[in-house]
Amino acid sequence: MAPRPRVSLCMIVRNEAAMLGDCLASVRGAVDELIVVDTGSADGTVAIARAAGARVFDVPWCDDFAAARNASLARATGAWVLVLDADERLAPGSANALRAAVATARFDCGLLRLHNAARGDAPAAEVLAGSARLGDVYRVPRLLRRTPDLQFVGVVHETVAPSIALRGNRYGEVAVDIVHLGATAALRVSRDKFERNVKLLRALAATSPDDPSAQGYLAHEFIERDAWDEAWVACEAGWALLPKVELATGYRPSVLRLCVARARVQLHRRDYDGVVATLARARAIEGAHPDLDAIEGVAWELRALSADDDAERARCLAEGLRCQGAALAQGGRFFPLSFVAGGATWAAWTRVGVLRLLRGEVAAAREAFDAALAANPRADEAALGVVECRLDAGDAAGALTAVEKHLGAAPDGWVLAAAAAEELGAVSAMRDLLARCQQTIAQGYVSPHRAARHGELLTTLAIYQGAPIAAASRVGALGALMARAPMPAGARSAYPSERAVLRRIVKNLAPADRARWLPALLGARAEALVPGVGAQLREVAAALGVVLP
Repeated sequence: MAPRPRVSLCMIVRNEAAMLGDCLASVRGAVDELIVVDTGSADGTVAIARAAGARVFDVPWCDDFAAARNASLARATGAWVLVLDADERLAPGSANALRAAVATARFDCGLLRLHNAARGDAPAAEVLAGSARLGDVYRVPRLLRRTPDLQFVGVVHETVAPSIALRGNRYGEVAVDIVHLGATAALRVSRDKFERNVKLLRALAATSPDDPSAQGYLAHEFIERDAWDEAWVACEAGWALLPKVELATGYRPSVLRLCVARARVQLHRRDYDGVVATLARARAIEGAHPDLDAIEGVAWELRALSADDDAERARCLAEGLRCQGAALAQGGRFFPLSFVAGGATWAAWTRVGVLRLLRGEVAAAREAFDAALAANPRADEAALGVVECRLDAGDAAGALTAVEKHLGAAPDGWVLAAAAAEELGAVSAMRDLLARCQQTIAQGYVSPHRAARHGELLTTLAIYQGAPIAAASRVGALGALMARAPMPAGARSAYPSERAVLRRIVKNLAPADRARWLPALLGARAEALVPGVGAQLREVAAALGVVLP
């Protein structure tokens, strides 16, 4: 019987006394030796490592993560290397799975599943189950076949990708989980990773004039800080290097990170044509990838929300569905790199749900939101979508109950609660809920389309309060007629339909003795500006038993 392959843990540390002990304990049984490179600790890190049986090597820090990683590789003796950081732990019970993976490996780089903990004290079981996890599960290259040509490159965000590419890109998925405790906002701030990373990435960009990777990383760092102008500068610097990548022979660095960042900045700038162009070039270089389809789908969705007419809006919604469908179709494929959380699963299903809602396809939207929640029970946008589906399906009471847990810092829950209150005839509650909504506007909408719904509700409330106003929406069109004001451009380009609007308005105006506003919808001017509105009004009034003045 052949001896089992020897595995070395390789890690670099500096002042990690608080976390190192648990990390080293988690690999017991999974590895045969512990290699710890210390880059200048001043706490008890070295003593903890030695007490755990590690071989500790002092390597002065030189502002180069790859150099430190390579120093650890040089000391390893195993046929395989497991790479961990001190704020990471192998999940309980991982030893057997890791040993089995290396015993039968047909890969040179094993991708382990990394789970970002929502808080530093979260139990591993809760993180792995998803209840205490931040975002998606990521596949990270941590189990490496140790060969003479294996090395990390990059002063920060170091990678072994060039080494693996030289061996034919033999990646493999390993059923081993890593719990990462260092992704919480508090730890990111306390370690000042942003300033450090920006400094190192700028140095890397200066020494790698043919590689756009550093600019892609820089752009993502700035995006995380909402520094959109700085992100754009980095994107354009990297974009200028694409011809060199396209002409390169042998190893070609991935431009996916850069292209995703550039498209995200263009989305922020509402440059939707630019997004489509960026993603087309990315596909030409990288090939098909769900990140590219998912982002393009968002561009079409946002374009639909600002469309000038119904035909253009319908076209954009159809394009958005096409793109999100393409992203979902790639859900079973393996991609070593991905930067859009849930881009081929729950996030794409969420976007499909929104797009279906905007087309008035409530049942299909509900199915999409349910699929998103099945893939990610913490997908709050999908949960809000389910509430909106209940509301649009006529279950206002159920929607009002369900939305209570979503009444928080974002305006979306308050918008839906106000809409449910209006449907139930509780105009005073609607008014109060909209006032609460106004207090949360600075937070931004979870789903951009709810801005239009919010505007509809405010315009409708003005009608109920006896002061109808004109606005660029369907309700605004009715407000313009009632106020005998000029019809604003785009006054019929938002949702929902006039019939649904009229039903609620007639139902809520009649008890308030404000039905005198309704005849303004029956005249020649009304018919000329909103064809068919008079017939719809009479039909709705008759169904509700309301006698028009």
